Amino acid sequence: MIFKGHFNLLLPPLHFNKLTISSEDKKQIKKEYFYKEDKVVKIIDYINDIYSEYDYVDDSNYSVKFYLFEESVNDKKIDSIKKFTLNENKIIKEDLIIIRDNEEANIYKGEFNYSGDDLSFETFNYEDGEVYRIKHNWNKTKTINKIEHLDEPTKVEYTFDDNKFLLECLQFEYEGSVKKTLYEYKNDKLFKLIEFPHLEYRKTILGKIKITEEAQFMNETEYCYDDNGLLQKEIIRDYETKEIVDIVHYDYE
Repeated sequence: MIFKGHFNLLLPPLHFNKLTISSEDKKQIKKEYFYKEDKVVKIIDYINDIYSEYDYVDDSNYSVKFYLFEESVNDKKIDSIKKFTLNENKIIKEDLIIIRDNEEANIYKGEFNYSGDDLSFETFNYEDGEVYRIKHNWNKTKTINKIEHLDEPTKVEYTFDDNKFLLECLQFEYEGSVKKTLYEYKNDKLFKLIEFPHLEYRKTILGKIKITEEAQFMNETEYCYDDNGLLQKEIIRDYETKEIVDIVHYDYE
């Protein structure tokens, strides 16, 4: 999900046509983004070996073809297609189609409902009859969104400030365990992200989350921008020792 103040990789930064994200630690390219007419048209993900092509039918419809590859992008093979329908720049439908032996097979049809500008409910109807539902529970001030995956125990809770900047994300995958991520901002841009691993917790009488396990192997990421507001690099440090684990570079063409 893309939040206010976070770098949106689906939009071209200024007039650049290509963005390359590379790791200093492993000396390798992580991802490449290609843009045309203010839209992303191709993404090459070298970490997960996925090649994506975007096709824009009109302002209300676009699709993404996903290819898989192993040693080289030139050997990519089509895997699936996602088709999106939009209304007032909000996604309202999503269809997933898988490709096997050059034949298309529908996997699911997704529908998204909104309350004003806020997503309220997601429904995914699978071809085998299974239904997967996600409910968004906003508080009155729109500063907390508690997301329930109604068909499995996963829950996510987002906390925002009064200006809609994301401050905290809590991910509950099973009872008694939570993964916490904290966000800090400078000049309305994401400045620092701290990730805590899945930790044991308990709820207080007031319903607050209290961590009962000492955290280890935490990462702290600092985001650095140039004078034009372009993201230049991510500096990833060990949270406790402050030693640099990796530096991720953003290069524009």
